[in-house]
Amino acid sequence: MKRLLIILVFLPFLSWGQYFFQYKADLQRVDSTGFYNIFLPPVVTSKLNYKFSDIRIYDSRGKEIPYIRDTEKNRFKTARRAKLRIIQNEHKTAKKYTVVMIHNPDQKTFSNFAFIIRNTDAQIWVNISASNDLKNWQILKNNVRYQKEFSDSATAQLLINDLPESNYQYYRVIFFDYNREPIIILNAYTYFVEKRRRDYVEVPHPMFFQDDTSEPQKTIVKIVFKHPQYIDKIAFKIQSPEYYLRSAELTTRDTSTGKKIRLQYYFNNQKNFYLCSDSSNVLLLSRYYAKELYLVVDNNNNEPLVFKDIRAYQVKEHLIAKLERGLHYTVKFGNQNIPAPIYDLRYFINKIPRKRPEITVVNIVKLSNPKTENKRLYIKPIYLWTALGVVLVIMIIISVIIFTKYKSDELT
Repeated sequence: MKRLLIILVFLPFLSWGQYFFQYKADLQRVDSTGFYNIFLPPVVTSKLNYKFSDIRIYDSRGKEIPYIRDTEKNRFKTARRAKLRIIQNEHKTAKKYTVVMIHNPDQKTFSNFAFIIRNTDAQIWVNISASNDLKNWQILKNNVRYQKEFSDSATAQLLINDLPESNYQYYRVIFFDYNREPIIILNAYTYFVEKRRRDYVEVPHPMFFQDDTSEPQKTIVKIVFKHPQYIDKIAFKIQSPEYYLRSAELTTRDTSTGKKIRLQYYFNNQKNFYLCSDSSNVLLLSRYYAKELYLVVDNNNNEPLVFKDIRAYQVKEHLIAKLERGLHYTVKFGNQNIPAPIYDLRYFINKIPRKRPEITVVNIVKLSNPKTENKRLYIKPIYLWTALGVVLVIMIIISVIIFTKYKSDELT
């Protein structure tokens, strides 16, 4: 009876195993034990979430191997940190978000923000927009999830280090709590860092379709990738005319849902720039995720541009991990809902050799049967309530028996 009671009490809390991932791949075998750069090709990164955090490394014994993302390589250790002026910091209880307005009167160039927040376990979704007049706003980040840094204290740092460089006078940052505990912002900073040379890798070549007739004096080029890709750079090769200087904008089609059930589609301006016969016509983005892009070129009274080729690139992505000779390693990835891993290895970055051999991911397969990967026990709520009811009944019966026996002993 005692064992049965214990099982029933703890039955709702039984859970084991690993997270379910959608994909699995092998790592190339290593010749010696040591730290390696693990190159993640676009076919892998395109299946990751925005923070590239839903990937894990396992050895042949099933042990999870800690890693560090190369792009996170202590970029800000020796950088100068400057405090930013917050002119609005308000939590909207009814709307479930906190809005912070940052003033940049000297129009310094920013590429990152570091917010000191009251420590919370809530998921943090962020919108960032910028303006010079508080009327016309340019979207820099749209509903993107970020992970705060690990902290044992009452505060933690939320680092957003993937912003496109800009020098607007005002930045509006909205932190959504989505019915969880409020996101309390205490201070805001930026890090001024030295620019690093970035290595790019080409993503699978997109198709493009040019339309010179739908809108007067405009050319619309639809750019289509076979699968959604993270894009950090896009290059346009123009065949003719010989001389040109045209304003253009790169847009994508987003969806927005409000109180209405139906989806509303609109064009979201992403980047304004110029196409010029004297330039390389390369546009830098910041991990822009899209399957379709639209390039809108203003021809004025000129003949339309003739596009010969369009290529897209992303920043080369690596994981740094210590691997042992003789062991087989696999990576599992593709799950938008799992949190970012927290490994002690990141505190010992200075002990990792700067020169490391590179290996890559091979033999990518889709995991079609969740039951083989997800070992978590699922119990329907009705069974949980039934078990709880049984436990309560048993406890009442035991209490009555003990009470009755106690009273009878008193009488005798």
